[in-house]
Amino acid sequence: MLGISPKRAGISPKAPPAERPMSGSTIHEQFQDMICDEVQSRRGQGLKTAFIEVARFFGLTERRVRAAWHHEIRTVSADEWQAVRDRRVAALRARQAQIAHEIDLLAARLDEGVGGGR
Repeated sequence: MLGISPKRAGISPKAPPAERPMSGSTIHEQFQDMICDEVQSRRGQGLKTAFIEVARFFGLTERRVRAAWHHEIRTVSADEWQAVRDRRVAALRARQAQIAHEIDLLAARLDEGVGGGR
């Protein structure tokens, strides 16, 4: 007969991630995913250039960024994870503000086009 592991007792396998305790592997995955997302957003200039830019952006070495891209990271310090997280959040907020500004400009142009044509 199979039972529930004492480590997993009281933790629903279908619980949302916020309710589950964060494991070391989750931190590694999130760390690597944040770096990969940033590399992906800059990949149009070439992968090597993207690695260099992301390394500068996060304050990491190019080798560390490349290892994250290939999901080869074994250890992540709390400070390193927090720094990457903070920079990623700041970058996403900046992109969000830029897109909101572009939407406002487009809406203004469309309003001028509709109102000016009458």
